[in-house]
Amino acid sequence: MYEFFTTTGAYRPHAHAGDAWDDMRLLVDAPAREAMDALLGGLIWDEDPADDPALSGAGGFFPPATNRGRMPVLLVCPPEAVEGQARAWERVGPRLEVLREPFAAECAGWAGRPDTFEDFTALLREWGDVITEAARRGWGLVGLP
Repeated sequence: MYEFFTTTGAYRPHAHAGDAWDDMRLLVDAPAREAMDALLGGLIWDEDPADDPALSGAGGFFPPATNRGRMPVLLVCPPEAVEGQARAWERVGPRLEVLREPFAAECAGWAGRPDTFEDFTALLREWGDVITEAARRGWGLVGLP
């Protein structure tokens, strides 16, 4: 069991970070964007099916939420997906600084987004730790709010 130190056990910081990523992702270069999408997809960010009608929700055990205004109450990520997310973290973790300007342009000062870039990256690093350890052990992830 892992408890995120930066969230005080609340889901809201994860949701805000996912919303921040959704807001800034088009300002990030393609390699970093693809790695972040792979890392955060299904964890704290789900691409809007309206933006990509080809999305099927594959990779999880449950169908994607149809109401984007309602927070999911359960995260299930099989070991195969965690392995892919760990590879994505290896690519993006050392390059988090490339997200600073897009964050400043799209998220800084907006209600419902992380307060600072440092808050945003601290949560990403915690996810990186969780994913790396789960992949090392061959585990999947189950997240409860």
